[in-house]
Amino acid sequence: MRTTHPRSVAKCRNFSALADEFRIRYPGSTHDSFIWNNCALRAKFAEGDFLDCHLLGDSGYPLERYLLTPFANPMTRGEERFNRSHTKTRVLIEQTFGLLKSRFRCLHQSGGSLQYEPRKCGKIITACILLHNRCVRRRIPLPEAEAEAEGGEEEDPDDPEPLEAAGARQGRAAGQQARSHVVDNVFS
Repeated sequence: MRTTHPRSVAKCRNFSALADEFRIRYPGSTHDSFIWNNCALRAKFAEGDFLDCHLLGDSGYPLERYLLTPFANPMTRGEERFNRSHTKTRVLIEQTFGLLKSRFRCLHQSGGSLQYEPRKCGKIITACILLHNRCVRRRIPLPEAEAEAEGGEEEDPDDPEPLEAAGARQGRAAGQQARSHVVDNVFS
């Protein structure tokens, strides 16, 4: 009997339902912030390879100057507007993974999980993502019975916030400044 090995996928998406950046490396129980801290994309942002742009992360990620997370307790109308816009934009990411799971039912939890060794699960997930991207580029629709896209993964409100290391405080301060700049210039 084989055991199940859910996998965590680092997710990055553009606005055409393509999964642009993905890494399949850690077990499914791995916290998003750990995956982010070990992600090549984060290293590129930290080195300044991508200036004047931001990534959006849910509350499981650390706030950084290039990774904007929602306000836990918005205090102003601008902060509330930022959170609403942030949520609407993040929904696109969740919809992409809902479409992926609809197209490739082996990835959907309703049938259980992939019953293979971790390395093989990673190869299956990678193949599904690459095939999904190809289908999107060629405008191949989802099969009729599966065309209803699900919402994707929802953030677990009971998921504890990651512990903040002392060295991360400086990054958080830079993130707060960047997020405030966006709020002041776009949402206020």
